[in-house]
Amino acid sequence: MGFIVHKYPAGTFSWVDFYSTDIHSSKQFVTKLLGWTYQDMPTEPGKPDYTMFFLSGLPIAGGSPTFNQQMPSFWSSYITVDNVDEMAQRAVENEGTVLMNPMDVMEYGRMATIQDPTGAAVSLWQPKQHIGAGIVNTVGAMCWNELYTKDVQKACDFYGKLFNWTFSKDPQSGYVTIRNKGRANGGMFELTPSMQDMPPCWVVYFTIADMNKSLDLVNTLGGKIYMDVKEIGVGKIAMVADSTGASFMLIQLDVPPEDWPDEY
Repeated sequence: MGFIVHKYPAGTFSWVDFYSTDIHSSKQFVTKLLGWTYQDMPTEPGKPDYTMFFLSGLPIAGGSPTFNQQMPSFWSSYITVDNVDEMAQRAVENEGTVLMNPMDVMEYGRMATIQDPTGAAVSLWQPKQHIGAGIVNTVGAMCWNELYTKDVQKACDFYGKLFNWTFSKDPQSGYVTIRNKGRANGGMFELTPSMQDMPPCWVVYFTIADMNKSLDLVNTLGGKIYMDVKEIGVGKIAMVADSTGASFMLIQLDVPPEDWPDEY
């Protein structure tokens, strides 16, 4: 059972989209794997359409072509804020970088993209007509966002100052859970020595019902399995990518997700 969302509090992950070197291939991959439908939405004159994906009739994610063929395919995570311009300035004041200056996205909202001091990029979203995903924490929907970084402490310092997040660290694994206003809001993972070639990045998790069936489908659809199935405390995870290399996590939950508070 997922949670229909009408509003995201500031500091909460609320949306994801991808940029693809082959938008048609990526659209076919995610719709068949995750059970989505889609609609191509016109943008500004001379610019490509933005694809809006839906789950149970509710907006779930977005996608668009890469700006050029030298740009790799990737997923981007968005965090809701009250004022994009102020938060972009605060990011700079706390050793971050603005990769894309604040801009209006037609009547839907205002956004910017920043890079934290460890090198990972994330987008800020100030909603107008579009709040973000209309449903979370169900099969086919976003349920978690996770930072892969080479310096967890530096990342905690930056995001704690920027969003007033708090953090708890597992003494055994070293995994850091992010909390926003007391609610779990993602995690941080320090890249291991064998993963040092991987650039720092935010990764999105989508819930699936059956890991084996989903991975079989990934192969059938021409995707890749970047990380084999791993058992964690709440279920099974795996990292996959579509045929263009845009990677994300799949998770089969063995426990129900945390409730979405009524006041949200």
